[in-house]
Amino acid sequence: MTQTAARPVPPAAPARGSHYMHGLDVLRVLCSVAVLYNHVAGWAKMRGSDEFWVADLIEGGVVASLHLNDLLGFVGVGSFLVISGVVVTHVSTRETSGQFLARRAVRLFPALWVAILLAWVLALTGALGVNQPPDFGDLLLNLGLLNYSFEDASTLLAVTWTLTVQVVFYLLAAATIPLLRRWPWLPPAIAAALVSVLISFTNDPSTGGPAHLRIIASFLPVLFLGQLVMLVRGKRLAPVPAIALGLVHLWLATRAAATWSGTPDGPAYVRTLVLILLLLLLCTRANGRIARSRVIKVLADRTYAVYLLHFAVVLSALNLLADPLGFWPALGIGLAVLVVTTELLHRFVERPLARAFRRWEARRAGTEPELTRSGDR
Repeated sequence: MTQTAARPVPPAAPARGSHYMHGLDVLRVLCSVAVLYNHVAGWAKMRGSDEFWVADLIEGGVVASLHLNDLLGFVGVGSFLVISGVVVTHVSTRETSGQFLARRAVRLFPALWVAILLAWVLALTGALGVNQPPDFGDLLLNLGLLNYSFEDASTLLAVTWTLTVQVVFYLLAAATIPLLRRWPWLPPAIAAALVSVLISFTNDPSTGGPAHLRIIASFLPVLFLGQLVMLVRGKRLAPVPAIALGLVHLWLATRAAATWSGTPDGPAYVRTLVLILLLLLLCTRANGRIARSRVIKVLADRTYAVYLLHFAVVLSALNLLADPLGFWPALGIGLAVLVVTTELLHRFVERPLARAFRRWEARRAGTEPELTRSGDR
């Protein structure tokens, strides 16, 4: 079809060979709902409240039927980690190591710092419950994701432990970009060896730094499973070696969970991971009207902001308002505040900083700035 002067044509659809997987946007949205459900249901369970009838339906109809962890533990977090492995591997093949780390830092940390500052204020006022009262030193540790290295540090946002796993993955990905381009099988193989050593090194952790190293070792295989999916989809690695390496990483996850009773999210970690991988493979093929819709794109672009803010915002609303107003009014107010704060964080922190950084890169290189999306992290 040719374009004429009299009739403008709509923007072209993505090329057939594009590696962008629109189904992952749907999965991101579902993951956000799962993570939000996990923490709201956990709050209700801790308070002994039976008003959250949604939990009864999900625990009886989904969790029990599929033998998952209570409160859909690890479903949302695991899905986010494996998606990150897919997306980050795709972008890393087009970036230098320094560029890769700089772009991930711009995407990750400014929004994180805003969320942690908000959580610190809420914790100081008593609205947000934390493991112990925070001081200014705890704030600094949380801003650098270093609070998990100290046994007596206050953790302001319970969800940030997953970001420490992602940061380690980013560092490994950046260091192995040259290898990934020449020998795509080598980075996941090196990672498997490092994870195996780290599991042995943290054989019986208790608390503090050693325990968090064990958490990193337990969940790094999830991200590298995502990397292997992307390498096969991008035709950079044949299915047979990818499956072999994937089985190694799945065995490492099984070994980590079986040899440490403190593995987060419960005993169904490996079973849940297998289900997540199956769901991921299905979503990589989803390319229909719903997956490409404007609504899904808008929601998916804001999932990182939701992930950062939901714990502090919604749980603080429940802590402050559930007793005087009731559970459902408090939850409704918390969700409304979450919508507003998510939009503010995305519109005035995430998006403008990412675009400003790309423009700075373009001016430095003398080229046009690349388009970026919030899922590109």
